[in-house]
Amino acid sequence: MSRLSLRPTPNLRTAIFLTGDVLIWSLALYLAFYLRFDGAIPQQHLARLPLLLLVFVPPKVFWHYLFRLYRVTWRLVGLTDLLNAWKANTLASVSVFLLLLFLTRPLLGFSVMTRSVLVLDYILSVAAIMLFRFSRRLWDFQRGGMSLSRRKAARRILLVGAGTAGDRLSRSMLDDTRRLYRPVGFIDDDPSKHGTYLHGLRVFGGRTSIPEVVRQEHVDEVVVAIPSASPEELRAIVEQTRQSDVRQVRILPGVYELLSGRARLQDIREVQPDDLLGRPSVKIDMDTIRRFLQDKRVMVTGAAGSIGFELVRQLCRFPCSEILALDMNESGLFELEEALAGLQLEVPVRTIIADVRDRDKVDWVLRTTRPHVIFHAAAYKHVPLMERHAEEAVKTNVLGTFVLGEAAVRANVDTFVLISTDKAVHPNNVMGTTKRVAEKVGQALSQRGRTRFLAVRFGNVLGSRGSLIPVLQEQIRRGGPITLTHPDMKRYIMSISEAVLLVLQAATMDRRTSIFVLDMGEPVRITDLAVELIRLSGLEPDKDIPFVFTGVRPGEKMEEELVESYETLMPTPFAKVFEIQVNGVPQEMALRLALQELERLVRQMDADGTRALLDHMASQEMNIQGMAVGDEAAGRPRAT
Repeated sequence: MSRLSLRPTPNLRTAIFLTGDVLIWSLALYLAFYLRFDGAIPQQHLARLPLLLLVFVPPKVFWHYLFRLYRVTWRLVGLTDLLNAWKANTLASVSVFLLLLFLTRPLLGFSVMTRSVLVLDYILSVAAIMLFRFSRRLWDFQRGGMSLSRRKAARRILLVGAGTAGDRLSRSMLDDTRRLYRPVGFIDDDPSKHGTYLHGLRVFGGRTSIPEVVRQEHVDEVVVAIPSASPEELRAIVEQTRQSDVRQVRILPGVYELLSGRARLQDIREVQPDDLLGRPSVKIDMDTIRRFLQDKRVMVTGAAGSIGFELVRQLCRFPCSEILALDMNESGLFELEEALAGLQLEVPVRTIIADVRDRDKVDWVLRTTRPHVIFHAAAYKHVPLMERHAEEAVKTNVLGTFVLGEAAVRANVDTFVLISTDKAVHPNNVMGTTKRVAEKVGQALSQRGRTRFLAVRFGNVLGSRGSLIPVLQEQIRRGGPITLTHPDMKRYIMSISEAVLLVLQAATMDRRTSIFVLDMGEPVRITDLAVELIRLSGLEPDKDIPFVFTGVRPGEKMEEELVESYETLMPTPFAKVFEIQVNGVPQEMALRLALQELERLVRQMDADGTRALLDHMASQEMNIQGMAVGDEAAGRPRAT
């Protein structure tokens, strides 16, 4: 015979609450009379108790039902449910009083019952009902919700931050039926909170007390429950934690990642290098982005890449009519579909396999899908590889951008946003030069049609596929050594979510054509990044993991720049987002002739000619006089 299931179905829960409420109200009314008459209830009042219950119970059931008090989850009853119980019983008592005053007395002929009985019944009913609703949480809290063996197995957690997020996170840990975590207390820099208690957990002191508390409370893990914590604050907290025996520090996501606005156990993640080395996030006007994307079809090229994937993910938060994810990487698009499948998205996402260099396919896709906005993230980006395969960088980064841009003009796309890079400034490598030329392609195409061509430059993105971080993490996992090119090499660094939000913000700017850049603060030494990665792994630099410096590779700079010498940064309505003012844009016809020549050089695998023409096209002094520029730039006689 199958085992009888007593799982709390909605009907069973309603029956339990209703039965308990009726018993409570009956007992409360009897006790009200008992207290009023000092234990000697007159016989006439005892005889009327069943009749009074018929007057008292229906209004109370009605108001409890109206406030959904029969649909609450017993184990998770909160302050809102208790307030609703108070409201329901207050309104029920008022209803009973009116019934007794205007209905019961004329019909039944007995006098209005003593007001003190009504008051006592109200007080007893409210107290008992609220205690009944909260009893399951009290029971779980009293017995700790676990056996002694499970209590010992639970990880002892020290929470940093006794604010709203810390409050919710500690409550999630206490309510979690799996009992994987056991919070032992809080750390908070607010002196007014020191020595106070939250959910029975003490606020021990400020961040400097972390090592002592870790030792006294036998802490297994530190969790930072401050979603708005700055990199400087996180570094200080991590540094204090390292002075103890605890090696694992986890945090709640930042404001851009914690979209639900709630602190939950599943939101906790490991501390990442960009948490410690990043900058204070810029303020993004989400309402402006939302209005801009309202009911628009949005295409993202390179959607299987890191930036493209994040663009698609962030766009799903906004009221687009459809998102078109385009890439030539079928495996990457499959992974994108799988990643989005379980998110219950309201915005439809359509994946499209296509190569931006394929004119016919790109034309057909834009003609049939009619996107309003295109975010062009498809590109080759690895500097050393593109130095060896310049022709491929040209085909995708330059010619692919031109093919897609032309198709966008023909399809009357509203806005075309190019994902550019700080390597496009004073480029001394193929990848940077092709992105600089791609910027000029957009500027030239903006001179006809209705399509706006914008570009956004930003620095290195931590966590992107094929970036430095995964390489260093793998080297640390193997026990070292860490291989870097130069101890003083610096890069501008930003998180991938911030980079994408900047791109979305830039798209809202009312410009015909422009290049935007973010004030990215001071560049970060790559060596410092490696040091933080080593320490996050619980190891010490040079002691546990050695460093090896291999020398600067071809095409690399010691430090990147944000603007050319002839460019001027202009403020925009958005803080720390700047517009680059340039003197003039290339003529479309001249650029077309240069692109034809560049395509010919690429087909002929003429590496020297390709590089020479690229450099010429990227320069401010570019003044093309026909197709023969490619030959002249390569040092060959001009064709006649």
